Amino acid sequence: MTRARTMAQHIGADGIISENEDIFEEDFTVDANNNMVLAGPVTIPNITINGNLNVIQVLNVTTEMNIGANGSLNMVG
Repeated sequence: MTRARTMAQHIGADGIISENEDIFEEDFTVDANNNMVLAGPVTIPNITINGNLNVIQVLNVTTEMNIGANGSLNMVG
């Protein structure tokens, strides 16, 4: 698994803070019944969304984006 695909979680006094790389080398999938957030600008080769994905700022998909029947994409900023 590449460094960009691995999202690190840091637990602090105020809760959980997640971080992501700005360029993913591998595809990104949001499974059904899952909620995820990506901080942009971020570039990903392929995205499959079967759950809920919230993107802050810019999302670049270089090949293909698939949003399933129950998937949702929310872009903020």
